[in-house]
Amino acid sequence: MDVTTDEAASSGRRTITTWLPILRWSDRDVWQAIADAGTPYHPAYDSGMKRLSCSFCVLADEDSLVTAARLRPALAERYLALEQQLGHTFKDGLSIAAIVARARELGPLPLVADGSALRMALAA
Repeated sequence: MDVTTDEAASSGRRTITTWLPILRWSDRDVWQAIADAGTPYHPAYDSGMKRLSCSFCVLADEDSLVTAARLRPALAERYLALEQQLGHTFKDGLSIAAIVARARELGPLPLVADGSALRMALAA
């Protein structure tokens, strides 16, 4: 486990500790812990999302953004309208318009909870 003292945030009255218990775990290690504990996970993983944070995270890769747009087409349309209103692309070199266009070509994607993400992660 990674435990450190945040010296900059600590003072004579308090000690700030940063604990990152799974920092060095692989993706497979995380999925194995989920399986071992029987912990439920978000069904968006079974629907094809690689990671979860904001639905349309600027840190996400293009395929994940397209998957998000397929899972939440109404929200994607709101982002598209905002992008058009502002005149700026969502990410440098990638617009929501392109993401929405790909999502429309592929069609809506249902949110499923079938255990496929867990099975695929542990099969790797």
